[in-house]
Amino acid sequence: MTPKTYLKRLFGALALIFFVAVGYVAYFNTYYPVPITDHISFDAKLKFAREKIDPDGVDTLIIGSSIGLNDLLGTELERHSKHIHKALNFSVYGATTLQAEQIMALMDAFPHLKRIIYSVQYSDMPHLWKFKDYHPKTLVKYIRHELNPFAYLKLLFDACNNLEFCYERQKKWVPDHMRTNTFESLIFDPSGSVPLHIYGKDIIWHRWHLPHPGIMHSESFRAVGRMAKKAQAHGIRFYVVHQPYRKPLYDTHKSVRDAMAYFDAKVKAAMQPYNGKLIRIQPLHLGDAYFADRTHLNDKGSPVVSAYVAKQIDRLEDQDH
Repeated sequence: MTPKTYLKRLFGALALIFFVAVGYVAYFNTYYPVPITDHISFDAKLKFAREKIDPDGVDTLIIGSSIGLNDLLGTELERHSKHIHKALNFSVYGATTLQAEQIMALMDAFPHLKRIIYSVQYSDMPHLWKFKDYHPKTLVKYIRHELNPFAYLKLLFDACNNLEFCYERQKKWVPDHMRTNTFESLIFDPSGSVPLHIYGKDIIWHRWHLPHPGIMHSESFRAVGRMAKKAQAHGIRFYVVHQPYRKPLYDTHKSVRDAMAYFDAKVKAAMQPYNGKLIRIQPLHLGDAYFADRTHLNDKGSPVVSAYVAKQIDRLEDQDH
């Protein structure tokens, strides 16, 4: 083989590999969430917000962990509130309070935002995990389609430079995330919420019967204060919705009652200088029929709680007028 022929075949093979890689990244980006962050739920939510939401129309942002993702339905907030017209649920399952604070940094993508709702349970508060290599300014531009073509392509190729990782995500996407009867579900409703259809045999015993320990980190409450302060500085209302605990556990375990009371007191103190509001759901005394586990609501419970939150927000905002 002559050197010339060898080089032609070499560059031809490299070109083929390049175009196959480009084609796969384009295909993957069409059907699956590209790993822009270190969290599949966050990646899926970013893709949803970019492709399905008009950011200029959003007036209400829901943030939090799966306690936000599953327990508050943006569509029901819109339906039952006279003040909420377009809600986006930007909650990410597994998110700590510090990660919720990071998610809130994306509020700049929504110029007509009027309120932020942090949907939370005390079990979100013990850990100080944060998203790594997190660039909210770039993500805001990504959501708003404001990245120039070269920056957009760079984002995609940097995210999917490990094709094997993307292929593994592709294989697991449907069995792991396209089912309504699993806590890893990422089947979004039109607002980005994920109502859970978990009943009977799909209920996980330890998640139903065993309460969380009442461990909460002081930095988590400081983060709540910072979120309330930032919202106030932007003229945005800030609400913390303390979601309910399964009533038999709440009634039986003093540790659960004490943890929830401690949470309420600390959150109120953190938000008080910045006019943040706490909405407690436990007083609704919801029965087991509304729960998927000790703290997650099923698709019978989340509409009830969402309607209640919508009415409470209307009541609080009417008082301010």
